[in-house]
This record gives sequence, C-alpha cells and structure tokens, in this order.
Amino acid sequence: VEKMLCVVQIHACCSNSEVNMELKELCEKTLQIFKVKSVSELSGKLLETVINCDTEKYQQFCNLVEDLSVDWLQKIFQYYEADRKEKKQDYTPKSICTLCAQITETGGEIVYDICAGSGALTIQKWIDNPEKLFICEELDTKVISFLLFNMAVRNMNGYVINRDVLTLESIKTYRITKGDKFSTVEVISHIPTIKADEIISNPPYNIKWDAPMPMLADERFQNKPIPPSSNANYAFVITALSRLKDNGKCAFVLPCGALQFQPELEIRKYLVDNGYIEEVIALPRSMFESTDIPTCIIVFSCGNQEIKMFDARQKYKEEGRKQNGQFGDASHTNRTYTKIVNVLTPETIEILCGECDNIPEFSKTVTISDIQQNNYNLSPAQYIEFEYKEPKHRDYQEIADNYNYIVRMQNSCKLVINKTLAKQFGFDLDLYKQDKANSEDIVYQMGNLGIKLEKCDYIQFTKNKNEFVFKANDKEILPEMLIQLLNVWKNQIALLNTMQNQYLTELRDALLPDLMSGKLELKV
Repeated sequence: VEKMLCVVQIHACCSNSEVNMELKELCEKTLQIFKVKSVSELSGKLLETVINCDTEKYQQFCNLVEDLSVDWLQKIFQYYEADRKEKKQDYTPKSICTLCAQITETGGEIVYDICAGSGALTIQKWIDNPEKLFICEELDTKVISFLLFNMAVRNMNGYVINRDVLTLESIKTYRITKGDKFSTVEVISHIPTIKADEIISNPPYNIKWDAPMPMLADERFQNKPIPPSSNANYAFVITALSRLKDNGKCAFVLPCGALQFQPELEIRKYLVDNGYIEEVIALPRSMFESTDIPTCIIVFSCGNQEIKMFDARQKYKEEGRKQNGQFGDASHTNRTYTKIVNVLTPETIEILCGECDNIPEFSKTVTISDIQQNNYNLSPAQYIEFEYKEPKHRDYQEIADNYNYIVRMQNSCKLVINKTLAKQFGFDLDLYKQDKANSEDIVYQMGNLGIKLEKCDYIQFTKNKNEFVFKANDKEILPEMLIQLLNVWKNQIALLNTMQNQYLTELRDALLPDLMSGKLELKV
C-alpha cells in the first residue's frame, strides 16, 4: 500500500536552469546507469561502484542530475525502500536540513551525522564547506550504500560507520578519502574516535530501546538520567553530546512530544540545569513527505544560561510538488496530482539562526529559571506571548434568526403519533423528549442574554390508540404510501437537526469569549 498510487516530481534549482525530473523518470534512468531492474538490486550495485571507484558511473549520475546540492538518492530510497513501520524511516526535508546545517556552523572541521540515512543532512553541511571531515553513523545496511555513494560522488573526506548507535553493535566501517574528482572508499578494521565540532541528527522517533546493565556503566550515560525504555529520543541526544567538543554545536530534529513528555522530565531537567540547551524551534506541520507528525529542532551547546525559543509553526510557504500515478490503468497513470508540503523560506532560516528578539507569537529568550518554574516544559508556546484578538462574528440575533428559520421549517410539519406505533417505527422516545427539553433550556438561557430563539415542536407522542397525524384513517392497515412519507420526514428532520447544530455551534463560539471576559453576564 505504502508504495502505491503516486510518485513525486522533484524540483531542484541549478546554476543555469531548473531541473524538473519526475521520480519515476529519475529512478528508471538511475537503474539504467547501474544496469539493474529494481531499487532492491540498486543497493548492491551502488556498493560495488564505491568499492571499485567506478568513475564512469559517478560521472553518468552527475550528468543525469546535474545538481549535487540535492539528495536525489534519498528520494528514490524514501519512496521505494524506506521502512516507516519498524525503522521509522522518514527522511529529512531539504529546508530542515539547511536550517540544521546553518544553525550548527562553528567554523570547526569535523561534522558528525547520527542516524544519517542517505546523508541529506551531511550534504547540506558539505554545501557550506566541502573541506570538512564528515563522519556518518547508520544502522540500516540497505541504505549504507546510498550514503557511501552520496559521499563519494561529492568527493568528501570522512567515515561511514555501519552500527547501532545505541547498543554500539558494529557491522562495518568505511573510510572515504577525497580524490581528484571522486572519493575512494575502503573497508577498515577500526572505528574512529569521534569528537565533533558540529553534530546533526534526525533519528527515528519514539522507538523502544533497552538499556542493559553494561550500558549503565557506559561513559555516555554515567551520572546522567537514563532515557525510558519506551522512548529512545534522548538516548540519541545523550550519545551525541558525549561526542561533542566543548565549543561545538549539535542540532536534533525530534517529535514535539520530546519537549514535554513526562517520562523524559528528568533528562530535560539534566540538560537544562547543566546549560546544554541553546535553542528550541517548533516547526510547521506537513513538512515531511510521509508523515504529518509535529516536529521541533533542539540546538545543544555548552554553558547556556538562557534559551532561545522560536514558534515557527506559521512561518512557512506552501510548495506544490507534482505527483504522477505510477500504478493502475491509463486513467490513473496519465493523471497528475499536486501534493502540498510546507517549507521554510531562506529568510525564515536566517532569522532562526540569528538573535532571538522578543516578538509576540514568534520568539522569546527565556532564562533557565523560567524553564525550572514551568517544570522543564520546553514547548516555545509556553513562553511566547500571544496577543488576544477579539474574534469577529455576526450579530447574535442575526445568527439566532437563521436558527429560528430552520426551527420554523421543522415545526411546520408536526407529527402526532401513538407511542406504541412510534416504537414500532424505530423512534427513540427518550431521545426526542430530551431534544425537546434541551430546546426549552436553550431558549430560556438565550432569553437571559436577550437572544430570542424558537422552541422545537415538531413531534408529539400520545397515548391515544393508533393516533397518527398526518393522518392515518384506517385503524388496522397502515398505507405503504404513509410509511414512505414517514421515512422521508425522518430524513428531513435529521438534515435540519444538522443545520441547527451548525448555527448553535456558531452562536456558542461567538458567545464564549464575551462570557469569559465578562462582557456578557448570564443571569440564572
């Protein structure tokens, strides 16, 4: 199911022209370069290419995509191979990668990407400074070859460590060495010691993990709270901070639950009290290709006495990406869809990487004491002032008049029916009685506010034998025509009830702010 229906048309800006390549076309041409028939076979061919330093394949790929500032292979892997259910593989959108790359810039030489995937975050760091040393760590063996190819074709220097970041169970380590145009890749027997100037990560969210006793003695977790087994978000963070230089910076893309999830309270307390948190950014929704989960960025460094808070949830622009049907008959494959995603603009990214002015509804700098007093809740919305704006609404009686017109239409055809007959036709007598009582109560309450409402009076249940008005004349035989009329009437009543509720909801929403502020007073 997750691989059905549509493919993404990719937009990337090049220096001379705009490349518009549909994913299906990109995938097919990439498979042709490596002479394979499926994406599942592509992984092995990419690994073979980097180990053999096949410069012809590198050049063919460069000729195909032209612009290496985009992680084209990520788009292929995300659509065809990503495991969202078990491995939580939702790869990072470019504008988030750009923000993380810029916000962690220190001028240092070593970049460390935890849970690197195909390397989209690393590529953005490479764009800013291709001379840095890039260390990428990733568990999934299927995506490792995509990552290695991405680094080699961009002629990076660094390492790729194929291991479990949390348990440290290692599979293989690769050394990437910068060449004249493309890097060479070799398997090495040791894992390099990691002390990074800049760390970036978009780890799998909310995964379960075990912290066995040997890990409690691990230097990463010594004298620190251990993240709960139900959620490894901060286990990745603690690991990263153990490998960060004293003057370094680290940015994590995390679900917003990490800002206030109660089982992680002690970890947030440790990070705040020890000055590790520099900045928190709440991101817009609908930025990822495959998930709408609300996310944030937490920036870590050392010695912070204040924390910059940004609420960027409304600071986005919509980007339409064309999607063409890939499966099914011609009526589907010939159809083009538009998928709307939210992206951060370069202007917004620049602001988020700068100073934090106190701007209502957007930003505020808070002290550690502020966070402590708010029980270590890191959600920016808890600290940023929001201006109250008086809601605009129609005149109360104008809304009430619309409601009254619907009620009058409903009451114009009143049904008087014997209780026994009503039950035979499936009427819920108690429900209709409650509806009438509710109507009388609403009329009374609104009357106290000077708003005139009509009472519902469209049905009456009687004890008179066989009473049915609109009217059944035969006491033993109920005409088929009347049964059909009754069904039509019931459907009409249901429709009118729905319309009533809409106007009542509008009236409630109009009244509530004035009642809460004391502008209106409800007399009992």
